[in-house]
Amino acid sequence: MRLQEFLQKGQVNTLEDIELQFQMLAYIVAKHYGISLTEVLNMTPEVFTQSYTWALAVSEEKNKELERANKETTTGNETVKVDYSFLELEDF
Repeated sequence: MRLQEFLQKGQVNTLEDIELQFQMLAYIVAKHYGISLTEVLNMTPEVFTQSYTWALAVSEEKNKELERANKETTTGNETVKVDYSFLELEDF
């Protein structure tokens, strides 16, 4: 439950928070590259920092692309014709 509290408060105040923050960053790197947490934890600090930076940059770019795609689909003023002729075929 401590992790949930950490995520909700969004601040790093204690040593435990620092550990949770590092675990979260390691998870992001592992998920992005499809590798295990053990592999991430065995990275040098330089490789970890670079890997995290690239994972974050790619994630931000994907989010921007999704936002652009959503804007394009939600701002269109398209008219769609609906064919109701099938109603004429039913007997009431």
